[in-house]
Amino acid sequence: MQTIHLDGKAYQLPERWSEVDQERLPQLLQLVYFTPPTGEVYHEIIRLALNISGKPWRKLMQTHFGPNVGRRTRQANAIVLHTLKTLLRWLETEPIQEQPFKRLELDMGVDLLLPEAGFLTMSFGELTDAYIHFLVWIRQLVQGDEHLNLLVATLCRPIRTDDYQNDPDWNGDYRERYSEFTTKQRAKLVSLLEPGYKMAVVLYFAGNLQQVLERYRLVEGEDGEPEEYPGQSWIKNQHLLAEKGIFGNIAQTKAANLHDVLLFLEEHQKDVMREMAQKREEAMA
Repeated sequence: MQTIHLDGKAYQLPERWSEVDQERLPQLLQLVYFTPPTGEVYHEIIRLALNISGKPWRKLMQTHFGPNVGRRTRQANAIVLHTLKTLLRWLETEPIQEQPFKRLELDMGVDLLLPEAGFLTMSFGELTDAYIHFLVWIRQLVQGDEHLNLLVATLCRPIRTDDYQNDPDWNGDYRERYSEFTTKQRAKLVSLLEPGYKMAVVLYFAGNLQQVLERYRLVEGEDGEPEEYPGQSWIKNQHLLAEKGIFGNIAQTKAANLHDVLLFLEEHQKDVMREMAQKREEAMA
């Protein structure tokens, strides 16, 4: 947090998403990512970031930009606002890698838990489906928010109700087991959420996906052929791994821990590259 003084009063200006007041987070995301930028929008972003309520903010603006304020003074005050806007530039560039909130509250008393930061307990199948929904939505391959709702419903699920903590195979994930069928049903409830909450989940997913993929070097050299459909390489790896029985059959491969699968794929890629290098050396000998 950075301390800002306006009219002799101190305000805390966040310097990262995790420092934003959770009650104001959805409104702020709505303005930053969903609303065309205007002077009024920037004013509202600054107000929300400083956690100033509407009436004090309007009084502050009247004091410094009202009709009785001289031109030079107004220009000086505008520079202050521009500086605040500059200090908040990170809103559009910094990924959200920490949980923006612990849970989403749906109608009918249903609470959905977000996945852990770093996707530590996420399955390979869950990430594959989430990644596909993410790409389809951001590229608008299917018009509308159907896949946005499916993405949120894939990632955010109710707490498990079985005796999971006494299960020797429990992996630490408090969310109910992932099911494509249940996700499709729950997406209807997710569609009723305010866009800001769903956008927070999207940014959280994107930030953690970037972080996770940076940990594993899966491809050497230039990229291969472009995918024919979103997530093609992920689905292909599911079937190749299942065919070899590395993690079991296709269902078991999908249920395998994401990081276990990515680590195997990274090590396998290294083995392939070493074999290719050795064959080149033998051919040149």
